[in-house]
Amino acid sequence: MASERAIGGVRRTPNQLAAGALARLERLLRRCRRRLTRPRVKGRTDRLNDAEEWAEIYDSAVEPVTALSSPVARALADLTHPGEIVLETGCGAARLSAELATAGRQIELADFSETILVRARALFKTSGLPEPRTTLCDLTRRLPWPDRAVDVSWSSGVLEHWTDEELVPIVGELARISRRLVVSLVPYAGCLPYRWGKAVAEGENVWPYGREIPRTSLRPVFEKAGLRQIAERTLWSEAGLNFLQFVDSEVHRTAQQWFDALADDDPIRLQQGYLLCTVGEVGTR
Repeated sequence: MASERAIGGVRRTPNQLAAGALARLERLLRRCRRRLTRPRVKGRTDRLNDAEEWAEIYDSAVEPVTALSSPVARALADLTHPGEIVLETGCGAARLSAELATAGRQIELADFSETILVRARALFKTSGLPEPRTTLCDLTRRLPWPDRAVDVSWSSGVLEHWTDEELVPIVGELARISRRLVVSLVPYAGCLPYRWGKAVAEGENVWPYGREIPRTSLRPVFEKAGLRQIAERTLWSEAGLNFLQFVDSEVHRTAQQWFDALADDDPIRLQQGYLLCTVGEVGTR
């Protein structure tokens, strides 16, 4: 006889439990299908956010940074050297740059929101780190640095807000002011949980990040901007799962538990990175 399990005082066989789970999954998938196929509401997701909106997104308590901890910061540390001038453009919370500062990088920060830059300086002060040079500027205009002013310029969660055509002059300016490398981190189009959560949130007009174009590669943009020896990889697969909160809290919880049980070398961890990292070397002119 099949074993039984008591739930709420009622005994259920494994077959009954499986049938109940499948029924719940079917209801969830129907709900998700309705959310994904409803007409998309134009507006919030079809435009670039302005400076005030981004300042609100990054309006959170300032917690001190004491060491390298993020996979993104570690990747950037591998690409840079102690003592180098490392400029983050579109710095947002600036926590990644603060982590790099703990590893001896000289940090410069740029953003188009003065509120964000004030908060970034407060983070460095709270963390006991050297005060970074900060610059208020617009990436779509000529940048206020002379040629070859910094060793490495980089951004995370920034360049995805423009089309490839719009990006070429932006990346070209980053190449102009950099001596060695330009590094970009944008959402990877092959990250399933990110794409699913984004689609649901955009369909319900609750996506907070404005126009966002995930990529499989930025190589053509970097090449047109004059960069060379371009390398790409994906990273931070665990971060993609956070976007499942836009789908359903139970889906997010279950997916997180399943992901946490995967081996370190599982293909899902290696091939479902949330971010596409593109690195280009600056050529001599």
